Amino acid sequence: MKEVQICQVIYKDIKVNRSTAPMIRGYFANKYNEIEQMHNHKDDKFIYRYPHIQYKVLNNNPVLLGIEDGAKIIQENDIFLDDVIKIGQQEFESNQREISFKKVKLGVSDEIIKYKFITPWLALNQNNIKKYTAADLIEKEEILKRVLIGNILSFSKGMDYTVDKTIKVKLDLNQIDVKFKQKEMLAFIGEFFINFEIPDNFAIGKGISRGFGTVKKI
Repeated sequence: MKEVQICQVIYKDIKVNRSTAPMIRGYFANKYNEIEQMHNHKDDKFIYRYPHIQYKVLNNNPVLLGIEDGAKIIQENDIFLDDVIKIGQQEFESNQREISFKKVKLGVSDEIIKYKFITPWLALNQNNIKKYTAADLIEKEEILKRVLIGNILSFSKGMDYTVDKTIKVKLDLNQIDVKFKQKEMLAFIGEFFINFEIPDNFAIGKGISRGFGTVKKI
């Protein structure tokens, strides 16, 4: 197991739809454009790494999650003190922010842990979407298992954690359609079981910084 520092800000008195998460990201990314971790771009090019600052809408509340250096950035730049968020053309003022600084654990577990995707999981990309849609039910589940394990390995690499045991996964998911970057995409909601500790509100898969793939232990 590894301990990591997080800073989480929940804007409790702002109510918005989950689809506004990219707009929340856009607001903070523009406001703090000089901090590349806020938007994961450098010299107008995307930085391929696990986002250490993530933007979500959970229970209809905007949520800002900083991990390790992301937590430090939120704290040192007083971002957690921001009491106004502009979402699209509308400004929201918040007088009730739930701010938490704490350490959480991640890593391979001796126990099988049950999780739920509390925002849709974008599992598929251009390389495996055709294979998935052409597969039968058994093959589809195997594809998703491999993708989920791959997501966990990528997440672990982004956290400087080495997975030294076999990851075991069981899925209970439903397929849905969502919009991602103005395109219709296949996504998944539901539950999964895995021998890996994932901190609550961390995300895996595609579109992490835009609020997709957020998980919670149940």
